[in-house]
Amino acid sequence: MESTELRVLGYVRASTDKQAISPAVQTEQLRSSAELLGWRSLELRREDAASAKSLEGRPVLAAALEDLRAGRADALAVAKLDRLSRSTADFAGLLDRAEREGWAVICLDLGVDTSSNAGRFASEVTAAAAALERRLISQRTREAMARIRETTGKHMGRPTRIPAEVEARIVALYDAGSSASAIARQFNDEGVPKGEGSSPLWNHSHVMAAVRRAEVRRAAG
Repeated sequence: MESTELRVLGYVRASTDKQAISPAVQTEQLRSSAELLGWRSLELRREDAASAKSLEGRPVLAAALEDLRAGRADALAVAKLDRLSRSTADFAGLLDRAEREGWAVICLDLGVDTSSNAGRFASEVTAAAAALERRLISQRTREAMARIRETTGKHMGRPTRIPAEVEARIVALYDAGSSASAIARQFNDEGVPKGEGSSPLWNHSHVMAAVRRAEVRRAAG
């Protein structure tokens, strides 16, 4: 489908993340692209929820997806991929859904536009590259820990107060594609405990420490 034929829903999401671009910047980028690329129409949808555990946890996005499924729009556009998803699994699932239902995904920061064959290929490469990077990081961590264990006879890592069931949940979320920062935000929103004597708030480093401990255990067999 040509750009001039596209009826686009522009998804804008606010966030407490200081690194995230503001709704105003997202809106301006989407409007500029609509004019530059000649979209037939652009309807902006703004999500004011500070965070969400999944794509389905955002009511504005859910309504947009229903409009796309029903054929009331042709494409979903975001200024930046992390406004839509920080999970490789969620993004891949969204691309599959778009292909099944006959609408397109446009991510301005990646130059991805699945309304074209080249854009669909680019989106698949992007998702695959992200998944590969995570697997390579995991493999390098296991190999490094194994070498240290063989050389010193010791397991690396500090003792942790984080409950075992919470660490297991961290690993499951991380393996499913959630970023460490997203997991920390989710746990802070839910009030998940870090263990007696620990500070109450989660951050990226706490989550990654739990992931590394899990990698050490896996390497140990």
